[in-house]
Amino acid sequence: MINDKILLRTVGLSFSILVASVFHSCKTDPGNADDPPGNKPNIIIITADDLGWSDLACYGSDLHKTPHLDKLADQSMKFTNAYAAAPVCTPTRASIMTGKYPARLHMTIWREWATNQQFDQLLLPPDAEENLPYEEETIAEVLKAAGYFTVHIGKWHIGDAANYPELHGFDVNTGSTLWGCPPSFFYPYRGEIYDSERYVAGLEVDTDGDYFTSRDGEYLTDRLTDEALKIIDDAGNRPLFLNMSYYTVHTPIEGKPAMVDKFSSRIREGMLHRNADYAAMVNSLDENVGRILKMIDELGQTENTLLIFLSDNGGLTMEWAGRVVTSNSPLRSGKGSLYEGGVRIPMMIRYPGIIKPGSVCGQAVSTIDIYPTILQILGIDEPEKSSGPDGVSILPLLKDPTTPLNRKYLFWHYPHYYVPITSPVSAIRQGDWKLLEYFEDRHVELYNLKDDPGEKLDLSQRFPGKAWELQKVLDNWRTDMNAQLPVENPAFQGE
Repeated sequence: MINDKILLRTVGLSFSILVASVFHSCKTDPGNADDPPGNKPNIIIITADDLGWSDLACYGSDLHKTPHLDKLADQSMKFTNAYAAAPVCTPTRASIMTGKYPARLHMTIWREWATNQQFDQLLLPPDAEENLPYEEETIAEVLKAAGYFTVHIGKWHIGDAANYPELHGFDVNTGSTLWGCPPSFFYPYRGEIYDSERYVAGLEVDTDGDYFTSRDGEYLTDRLTDEALKIIDDAGNRPLFLNMSYYTVHTPIEGKPAMVDKFSSRIREGMLHRNADYAAMVNSLDENVGRILKMIDELGQTENTLLIFLSDNGGLTMEWAGRVVTSNSPLRSGKGSLYEGGVRIPMMIRYPGIIKPGSVCGQAVSTIDIYPTILQILGIDEPEKSSGPDGVSILPLLKDPTTPLNRKYLFWHYPHYYVPITSPVSAIRQGDWKLLEYFEDRHVELYNLKDDPGEKLDLSQRFPGKAWELQKVLDNWRTDMNAQLPVENPAFQGE
């Protein structure tokens, strides 16, 4: 029998594509504005792209200026051991939508590289899912069923045009693409990058409903926020779920010229962060988060809004235009890696009346925890599915950051190459212990993150019993997840 949800989406797909191009000339309709407001909080998730753990001033950056996010941290609970479920974007974003490990979803690499990866390497990575399966019940679908007006703005990257946000529970979608990054952060957001022609959909119409007006110099981060502010203002009394998904600070590394010049003059010898273009992008991100916070405050919705700010993976430590993009120091490595620099992320949550402003939580949490946390806050039962969600609600931590979570381990699985950063690898964290297992030669590395957050000292030989114990748990977890594994490459010639 055809799944009802799949059938509905298939029938509605052509209609969704038809109306997408003209949607923005119309005023958004969040439902009956005369409906009683009820007691459901607005929910806003703001996701930055590739923002490193130490890229914000409140997390220790020595160059970047982030006054609005610093103020948000003062109003929120700041997490110092928050993790992306994967070291790259697509799988992490799928984990936010579903509360599930990417390994369970078989979504373990970014969408464009999900299939037919060819490397002159020892192993062949498995083909992964490039689209979030229709069968998965997303947080947007749950909230829509609970009466929320559901809006996605910006980067999607967990499905092609037949799997866009409208088919996963969102009433409104704007600024999405099939790809992981725009060709440019400047209007008209069209052109070639990474050997392909790309565009950002739905931004041809300005917020006044005019097509292709002169907007030379318009910046994508600003424009996406313009769209968000209009929708927040139009939402009326219906509770709002806004999935605000910025493309910044992903490549191409393009800041506003005046701000680039400003940061260039501030760079000094010995600084860890030394890329003025990147600093300008972080600054624009900060300004636009500030605009959203101001709008919420002006509408009198601050006390009734659960706001989550986070990144989708660690900062990029490779070069763009001849310069290193960012540093995740004191953490090791960056995007693509299962070392801390690749998966530990900035995250803060503000929920007045529940969270003590300025509180800090050092317990390990993950993007898989967002879904069950929102459900518990709203008193909604988790979907009756034997396969998840895999995350746990961190609501107890939001009330008291010293409350122990009912979870013993966190896991990561990246059976792919991210040249030159990593070869296929899995990882597990238990308390302060962290173990990585590499598939090429099955060697393991063991670190104590409390004593060695930079993962400089491999303790696997000093504590072989602990290494064996964690490796066994990791192997059993991969079996439970039906995780896909790399296989030997018969064409590999060796060095």
